[in-house]
Amino acid sequence: MPRRTRPHYPFQYYHVFNMGFDRKGIFKEESDYLRFLRKLKESKSKFDWIIYSYCLLPNHYHLHIQVRSDCLSKIVHWLQTSHSVYFNKKHKHFSPVFTGRFKSILVQKELYHVHLSKYIHLNPVRAGLVKYPQDYSYSSYPEIINKRNHDYKIVDRRTIKSLTGGSIKLYRKFVEETDELGYSPEKQVRGIVGTTRFISQFK
Repeated sequence: MPRRTRPHYPFQYYHVFNMGFDRKGIFKEESDYLRFLRKLKESKSKFDWIIYSYCLLPNHYHLHIQVRSDCLSKIVHWLQTSHSVYFNKKHKHFSPVFTGRFKSILVQKELYHVHLSKYIHLNPVRAGLVKYPQDYSYSSYPEIINKRNHDYKIVDRRTIKSLTGGSIKLYRKFVEETDELGYSPEKQVRGIVGTTRFISQFK
């Protein structure tokens, strides 16, 4: 049976993520992370979408994005295919790199925009990779707080202002000093996180 085509909802916000096949690594060394980041930056000029937050971990990734005219499936398929071809060739890998189709959760901006960003940026901390989110090189958090430690500028001023309300200091306090975590993928209902009224729009 053919897969169902994912519906395209222009100007909506998504949490996009996927894991390595059989939970194996999709990034083995620094060059793998940097190459994915380069393609992520390239995707901004190739496709009509906005990237608000991202985090690459050894065996999975998270993206916090808004789609516009280009559908999500087209964009993420391009990203994952590009990385799979690169990864298989470089590491002499002969099985799938990712666990099937990527996962996506439609997120109500008004309630969860900043909370989703915090959830993504705290992933390396919860995984025990770093003590503080600003110490993790392969997430958008250092870039947002002006401590970028790689050459790829992926989030822009408009994105940062949308997340921080113009105050990097308050955003840092929210992420680093408060326990509140208002977003979780477990909140999703039929692939949507939001109020009952919001969810009803996308039945």
